[in-house]
Amino acid sequence: MSPEDIMAYHARSFAPATLLLPRHDRKRIARLYVLCRTVDDIADEIGGPVGQRQLQKLHNELGSHDPQGYLAREASDLFQGQPSGLAAFSHLVATAAADTGNICISDVNALDAYCMGVAGTVGVMVCSIFGIDPVHHKKAADLGKAMQLTNICRDVVEDARIGRRYLPFTLCPHSSEDIAAGVPAAIAATEGAMADLLDHADDLYCSGRSALVALPLRLRLAVASAAAMYQGIGTQLRRRGYQPLAGRAIVTKKRKSALAVRAILGQLTQVRTLEHRSARVRA
Repeated sequence: MSPEDIMAYHARSFAPATLLLPRHDRKRIARLYVLCRTVDDIADEIGGPVGQRQLQKLHNELGSHDPQGYLAREASDLFQGQPSGLAAFSHLVATAAADTGNICISDVNALDAYCMGVAGTVGVMVCSIFGIDPVHHKKAADLGKAMQLTNICRDVVEDARIGRRYLPFTLCPHSSEDIAAGVPAAIAATEGAMADLLDHADDLYCSGRSALVALPLRLRLAVASAAAMYQGIGTQLRRRGYQPLAGRAIVTKKRKSALAVRAILGQLTQVRTLEHRSARVRA
């Protein structure tokens, strides 16, 4: 399968948005997706000491001037001339290497560091690929972190069943075993934590969107669409009262399309408004 086929199969909320990009740019995004997806699979599917060793080896190779492994060579090629992108990928790999076993996040600061490592870095990598000024990288990272918080809230019980609790202990002082077993006190705390994290995610989505103006138009539309579809998962969780035991929250294709169209129209309206203001100033 090509990188684009892999992205289309796995990234159900992100791949459709990339169709807004020119073919060359879509290929670059697909290559980045496959890199990040492979790292994630090593952490999740292999996991344990074996997965950790593989990721640590990759991390070490990324610092080499002559990497030998396929992933390290692919990353070096993709981020050629963009050291911030390669550094962000290295950060992602290091974070994933620490995420190969049971996970119990202690507090909101630890969660923020985790989200930055596995998702905020993706925002930085996208900016690097497209040559976006580093002044905008923090807000791009905020958008990545918002999406990761949404994923965490969507997958609370699935993660708990494999011994992982990404909800901060300070918000949900219960074990992953209690969450997976549906212990009432644990579920009540889980719902409260999900509400807090989704509110924080909304703030991060807002921060990320404020920097979209720095992106080329078609990339701007693609990112805005993807963010809207991801945020729609949070909206769905709220509508059903969170209920982590109710199964994975799903946004229908029809709803995703509506969210994407609304996001695109919103961005185009902003572009027209800015153009009109500029025209008045020149006049």
